[in-house]
Amino acid sequence: MDRDTVISSLGVQRARLIDCLGGNTPLAAGYFDVGDATNVFASFREYAARMCKEWGSEPDAMSQSLLATARLLCGEIQAADDILQCLPAVAPQRHHGAGYCAVLPQTALRACVPLPAELADSTRWLAGSAEQAALRLWFKENRDRLEWHELEGIYRLH
Repeated sequence: MDRDTVISSLGVQRARLIDCLGGNTPLAAGYFDVGDATNVFASFREYAARMCKEWGSEPDAMSQSLLATARLLCGEIQAADDILQCLPAVAPQRHHGAGYCAVLPQTALRACVPLPAELADSTRWLAGSAEQAALRLWFKENRDRLEWHELEGIYRLH
């Protein structure tokens, strides 16, 4: 199986995260080596753990938010708190498809967690907003009821 097929089997959010972390550039420190790809999900978990270990001390909110997204997409629902902590004060602008890394943490959170409709508009998720407070409360009330489904890359509410 070729590399693109292996990565696409991880789903859109994890594939985009790999790209945002430099995982598609062979000479980059963040390159995602799929290896023999016998278990691409285990490879992704190892990759996420390596990125968190190597870049976990980066002080900028964007790096921290992307690393939290990696943890979230490995089944660590507590990482949602870190994504919410790093929300931007102003909505990031995207131009002609560029800039998806700036919104990936919010997009991935929205895509993989069954949020209620009134909280699903991630364009309103800004630092200090009522939505940020409501999301924090929703996670506090529902975190223990969320179950990770790795193959689908989603959490289900039970």
